[in-house]
Amino acid sequence: MKKGLLVTALCLATMLVLGSCGSGASSMSYDDYNLDEYVKVGKYKGLNVKPYVVSVSQDEVDADIKTTLESAKEDKKLSKGATLKKGDTANIDYVGKIDGKKFDGGSAEGTDLQLGSKKFIDGFEDGLIGKKVGETVNLNLTFPKNYQTKEYAGKDAVFTVTINSATRKKTLSEEEYVKSKGNYKSVSEYRKAVKKKLYNAKEEQAIEDQKKSLWSDAMDNTKVKKYPDREVKAYEEFNSGQIDAAAEKYGVSREDVLKQYEFDDEDDFAAVNEDSSKLRVKQEMMAVYIADKEGITYSDKEAEDMLQSLKDSGYDEDAISEQTGRTVDDYIHIELLYEKVLDFLLEKANVKGVAKSY
Repeated sequence: MKKGLLVTALCLATMLVLGSCGSGASSMSYDDYNLDEYVKVGKYKGLNVKPYVVSVSQDEVDADIKTTLESAKEDKKLSKGATLKKGDTANIDYVGKIDGKKFDGGSAEGTDLQLGSKKFIDGFEDGLIGKKVGETVNLNLTFPKNYQTKEYAGKDAVFTVTINSATRKKTLSEEEYVKSKGNYKSVSEYRKAVKKKLYNAKEEQAIEDQKKSLWSDAMDNTKVKKYPDREVKAYEEFNSGQIDAAAEKYGVSREDVLKQYEFDDEDDFAAVNEDSSKLRVKQEMMAVYIADKEGITYSDKEAEDMLQSLKDSGYDEDAISEQTGRTVDDYIHIELLYEKVLDFLLEKANVKGVAKSY
């Protein structure tokens, strides 16, 4: 799920998303409050923020390309007579015998086995490394003494193995990868695109860091006169419900779950729960207050796009409520206001220095 205001503001809820406590979230809106009675929002325009510095090194480009090429490995069929190496996948027929007699489960045909996977008993896969495709070999092995089938444990066995065929993972060169994709005219163009991708990601993160810094400063400048009981209690109940849901899901006691998350007892949890819920409510009130004061709004399309994005990520309306304690409409409303307010804070900020990129 997108990590916006409701998730980042509430570390407790983030930590406790282990299961669902039901989607029965009730709609809550700050529209029926005069927020001047609840919160005194201090300076939030003209705050100072450091410029971002973004750079992408050649090593970072190389590392990204290496990862891409590794993930794009292709299976190459080995020719008859080719020597097997660790990591190759061999298709084999094998017959196992103990005291000259076949035994149950000791024979198979057309089995694919990656050498080095340790799926077979010790010595089996190593015994095929260095052998050739098309070859038949005898492997003299001994079952481990603690083998799961007790009647075979510690016994000597001979496996006659025929290597039918084999494949080997081939890492493409940059030239081969670029040619296979057809999206770039040259390796140089591909490397420039990779650098641009890495730069954009770093710049996006740097801007997000600026926004978070400004939000933190605005939070420090804001004082809560009193907390609305409805919202605070709703989040406290939601968080407590998450504890119960986790206990039910994993078949343990509530006390066990609290200990797992390093709460000393119910009193310890209650104190953290109260602080966390109040922090969440403070942030929501501040976002709504600034948005209202500055005339910050969002369009129906933006709300529809966010909902679709959540659905595309696998979150239906019930899941959103289960993981945020909000109805889907309330969640999207607060999230969009939060994003818009962050943009506003950055737009009105004093950037001390010059942003650098290279």
